[in-house]
Amino acid sequence: MKPLYVLIALALPSTLIESPAAAAPNDAQQRYLACISEMRPGQVRQLLQASTADDASLRYHALADDDRCFARVYGNREFRPEDVPSQEMLRGKLAEQALRARETDVRALQPLPLQQKRYIRTWFGGTGRHPAVDEMAACMADTDPAGIAELIKTSPGGGDENDAVTALGPNLTKCLSAGTRLDASRQALRAALADALYQRLSNPPLSMAK
Repeated sequence: MKPLYVLIALALPSTLIESPAAAAPNDAQQRYLACISEMRPGQVRQLLQASTADDASLRYHALADDDRCFARVYGNREFRPEDVPSQEMLRGKLAEQALRARETDVRALQPLPLQQKRYIRTWFGGTGRHPAVDEMAACMADTDPAGIAELIKTSPGGGDENDAVTALGPNLTKCLSAGTRLDASRQALRAALADALYQRLSNPPLSMAK
């Protein structure tokens, strides 16, 4: 059987180059995310807990179509599609916020031994990502939770973020399924890893060896 090559926006840090404009943190978007987390915490949890594409899409649009936070943050400025993150990116960004709010619990997570079995989780169906990305991220959440925790402390697009991704490199390689190559952006990688760490924290039995 031929190897499977999955090309998704991960490139390892040595080859990952982003323009300053693309990498610069979006303060308005951060305020928007904080607003929806404050105003609709139940719907945020439902999106992060969604395990099917239909359920995730429903939860995503319920949040994205609520213009109260958009009006609060952006005022009367004309709407731009990039102002609202995609479903997979929104999940990752909201997961980061939830993880930062539970920093003590995150620090308590212990690395688990690398398993030779596949890392398959029920929540993959709700992310909108390629399953190979989520499988790699689930493996990382089990085997290197501290590395992901360090990553989400960094500023998006900053040098500290690049250093954190570099530090993850060896374990990322171990977590790739055989014959799979990831070629992705830092932000896509960060979102997937944050989502996976949130899932491990929220439902630890999924990480128990069977």
